[in-house]
Amino acid sequence: MSDRRGDFCAFTANRITARNALVVLEDLRIKNMSASASGTLEAPGVRVVQKRGLNRAILDKGWHRLELALASAARYTGTRVVKVNPAYTSQRCSVCGFVTEDNRDSQAVFRCKAANCGHTAHADVNAAINIKRTAGHAVSACGDLGNSRSVKQEPASWATGRTPA
Repeated sequence: MSDRRGDFCAFTANRITARNALVVLEDLRIKNMSASASGTLEAPGVRVVQKRGLNRAILDKGWHRLELALASAARYTGTRVVKVNPAYTSQRCSVCGFVTEDNRDSQAVFRCKAANCGHTAHADVNAAINIKRTAGHAVSACGDLGNSRSVKQEPASWATGRTPA
């Protein structure tokens, strides 16, 4: 009972990686998101109390801890964890691709302002579709993410006629 958040993260990560071959996360800079807004004596910050509440909420959810638990669990299940750039994922229409900050009517409502679209959805669902699509574009033609030699390429000896060094 002493580490409920850690137990929850481990359990959730295990369940997610056991059921999915691909897990896509936004590459959020949690440290930057939870930075203080207090400023300095010469230039004090604005809305410090609201920012403090937001920081507490971000850190209480344990986003980074869940990300680490997902990466750890993925090693045992063969699940691939992909992080995508979060820029404009909540402002881009998942149907037509039109991007503007006016597409978000509220925190929960997404309504595309493109003249020929008018797509309406829950804002988080629309963003999740965009994140999933972005992850699909992150994979190269060889099926790897560019961080090592692709497993789908021929060994060096077949391609060059030389033995690998």
